Amino acid sequence: MKKYKYLFAKLLSVLLSVFVLSLISCSNNSKGKEYVLESGEDDSNFVQLTKINDNVWMHTTYYTYNESRTLSNGLLILTSEGVVLVDTPWTNDQTKELIKLTKEKFKKDITAAVITHAHIDKIGGIKTLLDNKIDVKSTPLTAQLAEKYGFDKPNPSITNDDEILEFGKTKVEVYFPGKGHTIDNIVVWLPEDKILFGGCILKSVESNSIGNITDADVEEWPNSIENLMDKFSNSEIVITSHGSWGNKQILTHTLDLLKKYKNM
Repeated sequence: MKKYKYLFAKLLSVLLSVFVLSLISCSNNSKGKEYVLESGEDDSNFVQLTKINDNVWMHTTYYTYNESRTLSNGLLILTSEGVVLVDTPWTNDQTKELIKLTKEKFKKDITAAVITHAHIDKIGGIKTLLDNKIDVKSTPLTAQLAEKYGFDKPNPSITNDDEILEFGKTKVEVYFPGKGHTIDNIVVWLPEDKILFGGCILKSVESNSIGNITDADVEEWPNSIENLMDKFSNSEIVITSHGSWGNKQILTHTLDLLKKYKNM
């Protein structure tokens, strides 16, 4: 009898463990769905949102560039005055989907945008933003280059190399560290969150080259990275245009890639 009681207790313990593990698994799956959102049918209008924290999300889209499927990241910053977008998706159709998804998820409109430089992965959806009466901000140089490359012109209202934009109580710092991936590349710093969005001037840790240098200033680029390292030494999260986000290791990795390139 004791033997059967022992076996029954053992079986009950195993069943209880399985039940608890299944609850944990369901909970984790549910949480995962909240942290990553997707919308769209294929790359032509697909948009992914990844939660960084309660007020900052990363948007990701894909495009065939130089015969390679390439992702590009930007930011959504939730403020009391609406959502601030950092860089557009590659295309207008993707940007339309982003506006739709943002409205559905956050119940807020995108009211302003910041363009970090005048390449298609950062400004390709500007027409959609302007059609929706969104204030698209950039530096005067980026606005000039945008017209040169055939894009609609953003508002050249960022006139200082280091400028703080305020949206309610949310501060968004835009900073020109020097020439690098392009001559007009700026970065975005969120001081309250210690998040640095480096755009294309920074390379993700999985990158093994400095990428497209058609409009780059390779000589000045290392100095610009060192400026970022000095100014944002307390950054906790670093986000690049292409690849996964991480920490300050992205800065040193980019510098290493540049040194490797110069020694080739």
